[in-house]
Amino acid sequence: MTQKIILNPADETAINQTLNNLCDAWACSNASAYASLFIPDAVFVGVFGFRIVGNKIIEQRLQKVFNSIFKFSQLDIMDNYKLQALTQNVVLVHTDGNVLFPGEFNKKLKPHGLRTLSLVKQNNSWQIASFQNTPHGKFLHLQFMARLLFSRIYVLNPIWKNAQKQIIAQKQKNLLK
Repeated sequence: MTQKIILNPADETAINQTLNNLCDAWACSNASAYASLFIPDAVFVGVFGFRIVGNKIIEQRLQKVFNSIFKFSQLDIMDNYKLQALTQNVVLVHTDGNVLFPGEFNKKLKPHGLRTLSLVKQNNSWQIASFQNTPHGKFLHLQFMARLLFSRIYVLNPIWKNAQKQIIAQKQKNLLK
C-alpha cells in the first residue's frame, strides 16, 4: 500500500488558481494566456481525439477554435474536481464538465467530458504537464451540434451581449492578478 501524500494548503490554493486561470483564459478566448499555464513540452489530448505537444502549438490550435466553434464559450471544470498528489510536486486533477456555450449554465447540463490533468510544481509555480479530455454520454455528437446551434441564436440577444462584456472584463482582470 502506498502512502497518501498530503498537499499543503498553499499548494492547494495555487493549484486552484491555475485551474481558475485556465477557465478565465478560455472564457476570454485568450489562447496565449491559456497556453502559458502549460509547461513547454506539455501534451494536450482534445475532445475530438487529437494530440498536440508543446504549449506553443497548443496556443496556435486553440486560437483557431476560440475564433470559431468555441467563440464565446466557457470551460466548466471548477465545480467538481479531485486532487490526487503523486508527489509533493506532481498532482493529478480528476474532473468532469463541459464547454458551456452562450445561454448554457453548468447546473443544467450533465457533464459531457471526463478530464484528467497532470500538474507539476516548477520554480514554486504549478503548471499543466498534460491535459486529457474524453467525451462521454449518449448521442454526444448530436447533443453537441444542437447546443452549438442554440448558442449561435442566443448570442443575438442584446442582453446577453452586455452581460458577456462584463463577464469577459472581470475574467481579464482575474488573469492579470
